[in-house]
Amino acid sequence: MRQVLYITPYFPPQSQVGALRPLKFVRHLPRLGWLPVVLTDLWPGAAVDPALRDAVPTEVPVLHTYSHRAAPAMRELQAHGARPKRTPNGRDRLQARVQKLLPKWLDNPELLPLGEHGIDIPHALKAARHALEDHPGCEAILVNADPFAACLVGAQLKRETGLPLVLDLRDPWAPCRLRRPRRPAPMRWLEDKLERWCVETADHVILNTRHTLDDYRAHYADLPPEHFSFLRNHFDAQLSGSGHHPGFDRFTLLHLGRFTRFRTADGVLQMLAELQRRGIGPQDLQLAVTGDPGEAAWKAARALGVEDYLRVEGHVSYREVGAVMAAADVLLMLAEPGAVQRIASKYYDYLGSERPVLAITDNPEAYEIMEQSGAGRALGYGDVAALADAVQAEMALGRQRTVARQPIGVTSAEATEQLVAILESVVRAPAAGGTA
Repeated sequence: MRQVLYITPYFPPQSQVGALRPLKFVRHLPRLGWLPVVLTDLWPGAAVDPALRDAVPTEVPVLHTYSHRAAPAMRELQAHGARPKRTPNGRDRLQARVQKLLPKWLDNPELLPLGEHGIDIPHALKAARHALEDHPGCEAILVNADPFAACLVGAQLKRETGLPLVLDLRDPWAPCRLRRPRRPAPMRWLEDKLERWCVETADHVILNTRHTLDDYRAHYADLPPEHFSFLRNHFDAQLSGSGHHPGFDRFTLLHLGRFTRFRTADGVLQMLAELQRRGIGPQDLQLAVTGDPGEAAWKAARALGVEDYLRVEGHVSYREVGAVMAAADVLLMLAEPGAVQRIASKYYDYLGSERPVLAITDNPEAYEIMEQSGAGRALGYGDVAALADAVQAEMALGRQRTVARQPIGVTSAEATEQLVAILESVVRAPAAGGTA
């Protein structure tokens, strides 16, 4: 079986969304003739889900050595079966004091190039070299990013070994329309230089959406267009289909996940306020959220008088989200206002369900996917009345409605076949250091 070194700082047992895309690939790569050697991270305080780790094929080597903290955190997890404990040290306490003193405008993650993962690059490089020594059959390097610091690790490793390099960017880096404006000019300059070096060093770069692909080809117009491709997120029904949910006692809109600084609750809360004005009360309808909605969402809900519509489901293991989706009546996909480069991973999980989908998005590509799949409707953030109309229409059709999906090639099995085709193409290319 052919081997590929898969550098992905996010990987099970971590449960954050960045760990899911590589997990879905890893589950299908062996049957297609590729054994991934996974180099990953783990740190004290990381959210973990042992059930996700159990979904990794037993023949796949998973090396928790990406950073200096990974191996000790993994040992603690194995010993206690719970999240590795984070014990505040002097550095943590000093950082907390400094943050309290900083003005609001300095509370910006984009002020730190490469984020907090930049400091791990030397250790990750050393760990990657050891991984290749221990697995000399690796024919290529595959990097899952962000964190974008991993791209530098992969690029340097390619320079040292001559192995072909594929970068899989889950989110856009330098040309990111959401994050780039938040970066001060010196940081933009530095991130541009770093990404260009990585992109030019790589043999192929995968983007997450077609719109992002177009942006990258325009941003790097001096590079061949075929240097880039896009491979959307995807769903693995077997991975997320276990578990049981007792059911909801009223018509339920389900939002998987939580709200963020970009993906706020404002649009859906305004929709609930409009439905309340039309006489639909919280005894008839609720919005279920898996995870903590956050103080900003609660504050906005109180201001609109719709906090009684919110139901907090609490954390749900990804292995069990299928049961929660089946218990709901409408699956709510909430995108960032004005965002056209990203499509949330949960959108594809929704496509793997049978429940109707209501997407609140300004992304034309998301509209296209919805139309092709036949899974439901997509409406813009500003269409509060239309959103309320859509919910009322669904309520009139009754609970637990089933909507058949049209196949559009977004299963994990299909996506992994595309990834394998990319790996095999860069390995064959003589310029990449592979065999003709």
